[in-house]
Amino acid sequence: MFVLIIFAAIAAVLIGIYLGVQYLNRQRTQALKSLAASLSFTFSEKDDGSLMAQMSVFHLFSQGYGRRITNVFTGKFNLVPVTVMDYKYTTGSGKNSHTWQQTVLVMDCAKLQLPLFILHPENIFDKIGSIFGRKDINFDTAPVFSKRYFLRGDDDTAVRGLFNARVLGYFEQRPGLSIECDGARLIYYRTSKRVLPDKLQAFLQEGYDLFDLFKVR
Repeated sequence: MFVLIIFAAIAAVLIGIYLGVQYLNRQRTQALKSLAASLSFTFSEKDDGSLMAQMSVFHLFSQGYGRRITNVFTGKFNLVPVTVMDYKYTTGSGKNSHTWQQTVLVMDCAKLQLPLFILHPENIFDKIGSIFGRKDINFDTAPVFSKRYFLRGDDDTAVRGLFNARVLGYFEQRPGLSIECDGARLIYYRTSKRVLPDKLQAFLQEGYDLFDLFKVR
């Protein structure tokens, strides 16, 4: 009998947590939907699979399993075509599993003619990878940047040309940013960070500042 009571109590707690999460997610969706309308953006609660297929070229969207895109809104910010989305995926399994949730901003950068590159905060796996030949582009003139960030690209010379002193200084002052470019699109996010609805316009401005940073070179 005691075991059944404990089991029922645990089940009640888990159900309560699940319902609480679902409630918060609904609240977030409604807030983002209202924000999208105020910005004259189109909004969709779920991706029908087409957006995921378009994003699969990016490293972020190839990790883990259980990948899901929600709360998608699309429009223009300072005349730049943009898409904002919540994206989550899971790594590991069982007790060692972890679900990563982040808000991702996608910007059309085709006119900028940028080289392909990936930039994210350097971690232990990057350091291990470098031992086995995974190249990290470092700069002797920017030791803080080189310590904080992992940078790689298909064209080493072109990437180094893009990351001039002004760009390196920008990132040295702003730790924790993640960016990828496929030549036509630039994505910006902070790993495992969902942007609060009332902070999303500031997030859009941060992304545009990056766009502008790479535009003027």
